[in-house]
Amino acid sequence: MLLKLLRYLRGYVCFKASGRFPERFLNSAAVGALNLWDAYPSEGGISGKMSASDYRRARHIARRSGTRLKITKKRGLPFVIKKHSDRIGLPIGALAGAVLLIVLSQFIWTVDIVGAKTVSDSRIRQALESCGVYPGGFKGAVDVMSAQRDVQFEIDELSWVSINTLGCKSTVDVREKAKKSDVQNDASPCNIKAKRDGVITKINAANGFNAVEVGSGVAKGDLLVSGVMPTQQDTIRFVRAKAEVYADFNSKYELKIPKSYNYYSLSENKTNRNELNFLWLSFPVSLNFRSFPESVSTVCRKNLALDGNVLPLGITTQTTRGLDELSVALTPEQASLSFEKSLLLNEVFENGDCAVKSRLITIEDERDHYLCRCDSLYNQNIAQTVDFSVTEN
Repeated sequence: MLLKLLRYLRGYVCFKASGRFPERFLNSAAVGALNLWDAYPSEGGISGKMSASDYRRARHIARRSGTRLKITKKRGLPFVIKKHSDRIGLPIGALAGAVLLIVLSQFIWTVDIVGAKTVSDSRIRQALESCGVYPGGFKGAVDVMSAQRDVQFEIDELSWVSINTLGCKSTVDVREKAKKSDVQNDASPCNIKAKRDGVITKINAANGFNAVEVGSGVAKGDLLVSGVMPTQQDTIRFVRAKAEVYADFNSKYELKIPKSYNYYSLSENKTNRNELNFLWLSFPVSLNFRSFPESVSTVCRKNLALDGNVLPLGITTQTTRGLDELSVALTPEQASLSFEKSLLLNEVFENGDCAVKSRLITIEDERDHYLCRCDSLYNQNIAQTVDFSVTEN
């Protein structure tokens, strides 16, 4: 195989030697140290192959031996180059393409993340980028073991990170730490205490000794259900108290809403700027220098994909839209509606586990704002488990 490759690179010809005694040519060629191979008898003579550089000397030997030489085929790289010498751009383009392919194969084109469930891909990619693992990163500059450790150290939620690079694609396989389950020790005694002030409305005790009654007022930290129970033998035993204790409590929410305010609204004026992205390079493809006194921008990047793999070739579009400043004056009805929406959000985030029993909303018109108040009555399970030690005095 290597000999065939060398012959192809040097170039060779297929010839036919004809005459009364063509075997004289073979003898003379052997004496003259000509490199002939694959010689075989053919109609009217002998056919074979020889190096293109030996053919001129072979013609002189053929004339002395009374033999005529004729080239039947030309093979090899020199003849291919000569044939396409008028298309010089073709070999140059092929060479440039080969060089470009070799250079680009040294970089990372795509990064795929596998196994992430609760940790966002963008957070993992940000950590990987600081270690050199990103589209456009040089593969030779990446220390895989160090990068795996650094990513795992930076993102505490990950218990294992593996970076595998095959060709121009890096696959990052991650495993997240298992969450510890809240295991309660059902054997240890505990009390049920109030986690806030209120008036008891309902007691559902599954275990323990009731220390309060319905209608009683309690403060935060008061004992509701005791884990110390008396027995018929005038002794005590310690149990793990279980109960739901519901209580009413009052809550006040206050908000000042200005009578007028200014805000910015998106206008119809906008401008787009496009960039061609390839690996780490960016090339502007549109020239637009229009600007606005007040504006907001959004960036959208679209990459080419092939067989499910995202290629590092795409277009980034930055859209800038102008903002118009508007002024709004609120009526008492609008202020009331705005306050109700804010009140609902407060109830969801502050008292989401409470039932609303009543609300009293008042709105006062003051000099430059509306003073909105809401007195609410909520009902909530205020039971809180508090463990205790039986060795306490």
